[in-house]
Amino acid sequence: MTLWSSLSLCAQKKRVKYDTLQLSKNTTIILKDARLTFDKDTTLILPDTVFYKVNGNFYQRLHGKWSQRKLTKELFNLLFSLPSDDFKIDSTQLVKSENPFKDYNGKIIGEIKLIKLKALGTRMDKPEERPKSFVQKTGNTINFNTRERVILNNLLFSSGDIVDPLVISDNERILRELPYIKDARIYLSPRADNPNIVDVEIITKDVLALSFDIEARDFDSGILRVNHKNIFGSGHEIDNRFAVDNSSDQKFSYQARYKVPNIKRSFISFEANYANTVNKDFSNIKLSREFISPKIKFAGGIEITNQRLRFRELSNIISDDEYDIQTINERYDYQDFWLARAFPLNLKDPILNDRTRLILSGRVSNIKFSLRPEVDIDLNQQFHNRTLSITSIGISQRRYFKDQLIFGYGRTEDIPYGYQIELLGGYEWAEFGNRYFLGGKAGRGGYIGNLGYLLGGFSLESFLKNKIFEQGVFKVDFRFFSSLIDLNQWKFRQFINFNYTFGIDRFPNEYIDIRDKNGIRGLGSNTLRGTQRFLLNIETVSFTPFEAADFKLAIFGFYDLGMVNDGKRHIFREKAQSGIGVGFRIRNDNLTFKAIEIRLAYYPDAPIGIPMTDLDLSGNSGFNFSDFLITRPSPSIFR
Repeated sequence: MTLWSSLSLCAQKKRVKYDTLQLSKNTTIILKDARLTFDKDTTLILPDTVFYKVNGNFYQRLHGKWSQRKLTKELFNLLFSLPSDDFKIDSTQLVKSENPFKDYNGKIIGEIKLIKLKALGTRMDKPEERPKSFVQKTGNTINFNTRERVILNNLLFSSGDIVDPLVISDNERILRELPYIKDARIYLSPRADNPNIVDVEIITKDVLALSFDIEARDFDSGILRVNHKNIFGSGHEIDNRFAVDNSSDQKFSYQARYKVPNIKRSFISFEANYANTVNKDFSNIKLSREFISPKIKFAGGIEITNQRLRFRELSNIISDDEYDIQTINERYDYQDFWLARAFPLNLKDPILNDRTRLILSGRVSNIKFSLRPEVDIDLNQQFHNRTLSITSIGISQRRYFKDQLIFGYGRTEDIPYGYQIELLGGYEWAEFGNRYFLGGKAGRGGYIGNLGYLLGGFSLESFLKNKIFEQGVFKVDFRFFSSLIDLNQWKFRQFINFNYTFGIDRFPNEYIDIRDKNGIRGLGSNTLRGTQRFLLNIETVSFTPFEAADFKLAIFGFYDLGMVNDGKRHIFREKAQSGIGVGFRIRNDNLTFKAIEIRLAYYPDAPIGIPMTDLDLSGNSGFNFSDFLITRPSPSIFR
């Protein structure tokens, strides 16, 4: 394909620019989400509002120089991958997920063709390209590519069905959410001999599904984690954790999780968990089905657990060096059953009607202890035997935009917009007195013009016993990220998270804190806990152009502010704790490893006994969006 620059035309007072593209026969071009193939030489004249980039960037020029010698060419293929510019999404022109398929609404689905790309050395925008370097080829050889039937089992449509743009866009998102798939795209192409029939092309790109993590504490102890997200290409997952501690009563410990997602195209998942450690014996099985699409009518789950735990609980905390430790032993059996049904609301707007559901759900859970500390009506309430029955009614509306460079490092991300309203009610039978449960929650999210995306929500719930509210919580959350700011090849986003949580007559051993991941990152203090919390997290992220062997670099700066107290006085009368710092994250979206994060932080008002600086090397698993999904009705976890 040859590209030369633009022809300018004048229309009234506005000067409109055009780009001319000359395409040879059988050339495929991707414009936004349209995939076009031309059966003869073609010239396209595109207005400058159509997003694309000329492949003349740094990596292309570097590739031209390094390719002159065989050795340097092989080294380039090992270290670098050419950015997929034609495939990138323009964040200033957000596209609703269903838009690319609207022109084919009502047509008949013909042949379904799968193109399954290997994890290394392949590109979604050029699926015909093959891995070049020895390392890429070797990595793909030892990695089992996803089997064809696994992809087909995750489809919501079949040959002969009528095209529904929302179903197709949902399916694209469902494929991208699979832990062994980096990205997925669906293209519809009308047949030349019968335009009422459209053939479907599905392109998926795998990840290297095997990952491991080694933690060496000292010469006598260590932990090895080995995880596989796609065993033999079947889509099954297994997580293993091996631990050795020669100073412990039990020198060897083992934990495992095995998951079978989407059994027989039912979207029912099976999961089994097992653990045998010095502090825990645990066995658990569960079956579950969620409302992964508004087209799903029923959801539900069954969970059965037997667990023995031994843990340490801190009490009478005076400072980070002065506190009491109580060792607690418990054993219990737990059963949980829930079922939900979704109903359409018959709204006038066909798209809103297709995306909006009234959902009724019910749940029964039971926990019975065979080993526990001493209990009484006002003592160790979390160890009381109890059965909870809870129902909910709610309305959920879910739609999606497609974007990039938010929590991922280049893969397509599905951004939900819509709302959720849910009312809950229930009754708990307990050995020291029964009580009611009442609650409500609501949330809404979407893009605010060109400023960015805002997600907000609140919840208020409590148990009611003898006309007194207890063990309740009021919570407000906001999450914002800005539109992508493009400065040459550097991309910037601003992230702001806010949380306010207030516990209503919580039990004595229930509290929230602002430690590390719960508030101020890297700050560890046993004294920073209570039942009322205010949090503000601000982070600026730069997605840099630096890339080597598909590892991409992001630099970030952050400011965290938090306050916590016992809820008996105004939160803003409390001394604020804060943290400020910088760091960088390295991630390869072709791998299932967490992002590597190195962070340097300073805490100007750290409690006595806590260092004022922190240098941390850790894994960062990123974040997930709340997509207004109404699922198993449950009291909120107080944390």
